[in-house]
Amino acid sequence: MPSPMGLLEERELGARRRLEECREEAERAAAALAEAERACERAVIAKEEFSAALAEAQTKDAPPSQGAGAVAAAAPGTTVPQRRPGVEPAVLAPDYQRIIGALEAVAREGVGPPNCRQIAARLGWETTAARVERVRAKSRRMTERDWLVKEPDGRFSARVGPGGGS
Repeated sequence: MPSPMGLLEERELGARRRLEECREEAERAAAALAEAERACERAVIAKEEFSAALAEAQTKDAPPSQGAGAVAAAAPGTTVPQRRPGVEPAVLAPDYQRIIGALEAVAREGVGPPNCRQIAARLGWETTAARVERVRAKSRRMTERDWLVKEPDGRFSARVGPGGGS
């Protein structure tokens, strides 16, 4: 009959092996995560640099405007301009215009500011994580450019008052 102490030592040894395997697996996962994060950061930077270069090239190639107040509509994928007097939402890409329209409709209904999932649903988009994150990224970008107001709880509303737009 095996000794109880020998059985316990064997169990401990098995647990230590499993612990070491889990640590190695966690290290591999952490390394893969770090590499994925770096790849994502590189892709974001490349996209931002390309968008900025494209916007700069379009500005240089654009014909002179028909007056101080004339601003061309943006093509999908272009950068979001800073909101200022005389700049209307029409200068924004279509998705951005739709988000502002949805937020203005919510405000007219007297409902509190919606979260990103509710905005996506109002736009008729699927409320998958990817779509909700797309709305969140666009909403944050518009908040940075003074088109929207981000509430402390993470909900968004259209900016009202001077500065063009709504």
